[in-house]
Amino acid sequence: MKDSHNSPPNTPNTPNAPGAAPVWREIHHGGSPEAEEAHFRELADVVVGIQRTNRRKSGSPVSRRTFHAKIVVGVDNAELAFRSDLPADLCAGDFTAGARLPAVVRLSNAGGTVRSDGSPDLRGAALKITLPGGGVHDLLMTSYPVSHARDAAQFVEIARIGAGPGLLVLPRMLARLGPSETVRVLGNLRRANRPSPGLALESYWSRGAILWGDNGPVRFRLSPHGSHGPIGPIGPLDGSAPATAPPVESADGLRTDFADRLSGSAVRFALHIQKYVSERLTPIEDGAVEWKESDSPWLGVATLTIPAQNTLDPNGRAVRDHVDTLAFNPWHAPPQFRPLGNLNRARHTVYTASAREWHAR
Repeated sequence: MKDSHNSPPNTPNTPNAPGAAPVWREIHHGGSPEAEEAHFRELADVVVGIQRTNRRKSGSPVSRRTFHAKIVVGVDNAELAFRSDLPADLCAGDFTAGARLPAVVRLSNAGGTVRSDGSPDLRGAALKITLPGGGVHDLLMTSYPVSHARDAAQFVEIARIGAGPGLLVLPRMLARLGPSETVRVLGNLRRANRPSPGLALESYWSRGAILWGDNGPVRFRLSPHGSHGPIGPIGPLDGSAPATAPPVESADGLRTDFADRLSGSAVRFALHIQKYVSERLTPIEDGAVEWKESDSPWLGVATLTIPAQNTLDPNGRAVRDHVDTLAFNPWHAPPQFRPLGNLNRARHTVYTASAREWHAR
């Protein structure tokens, strides 16, 4: 990871300048990008060990992704279309008014092993957007607004505990995290891991911040298009209303549900961003804190369209299998969209090591 990727532009604006974006900064573990990177390499070794443990426990002959092991939907013909009336202050890079960009979409269950779609779990959405110049821009999201972990070290520690014997999870969490953090983490996991009524009905949050050009840090979210009407004028829009359909219960029910929806019409999601306000209200380094809509409204910027198609015929399955070979990483992005915060900075190192492991096998 290059230092330039880790060193935020801490003085791009003046706090008292009229119309200036709020001043923000990142804080590196160990006090420097170099010390933090060494720490992340240690965490990456732990994550690869968890991958191997999951492979042994599942009986799979091959390693899979450490998380989001089961692909539910994989398509390569989606499109991300930005609003024709997108204000200049929400544009950045190739994300401009009227831009229409091809996208690969991977929807998944978040667990590290392949389980029934009816199991309580988080769900994930990953986009690989093709840019006009030939590069790609990945956007990764999960079906809960915040992470259960505050930073990468806590995330990996919880994952390591969870990969061990079930009876030891609670005592080990108490010993490693303390009572208050254990209560917070377990409550978060209980609310976030649930059966799903269908992946077309879920909302997916970035949970961490990314840079959005000169606008500074933002978080982003995909929501079912039309859950609160079509994207209207720029302003606060809430597309995150909980789905009311009964949960899917069968082993591949989410896959067949999504295929049924696509067989007759396109599936659409609205992309919203939420701007950084202050370190107190919208922290960058703590992934467990929600950026509340009352402090920073969601702003509709684009629509993701997955066109009608047959995802269960031989061609659809072949596309899904190909999408499952792709590595999605938030660091696959132009510099003006670089990921921010401890959890996101760790993903550069950890995701690369994890992808190397499952690709090698």
